[in-house]
Amino acid sequence: MRAPILLLGAVGIMAVVVPASAMDTTMMAKGETMMVMPDGKMATMPMMDEKMSMAVMKMAKPMEKPMIMMMGSDGKMYMMEDATMPDGKMMSEDMMMAK
Repeated sequence: MRAPILLLGAVGIMAVVVPASAMDTTMMAKGETMMVMPDGKMATMPMMDEKMSMAVMKMAKPMEKPMIMMMGSDGKMYMMEDATMPDGKMMSEDMMMAK
């Protein structure tokens, strides 16, 4: 009788811990670079050094709004800037609340 209770407890803990740890991997660390390919493949890597970081940042621009990325049924990656929905909420806000 005790083994099934321990098993249920372990499963319950895993149900909470696994999604939380998966959520942590979706956040980028400071100085990290992420590349997203048109077919949806992604790669991350830390910046080489401060000199390389400064050179690359000259070509980059800061994000002003959330970017929404979608994988289409055609296998291509699509992206769009956040938009206001008819109810006045931002699309990203609605999507983040659904998690």
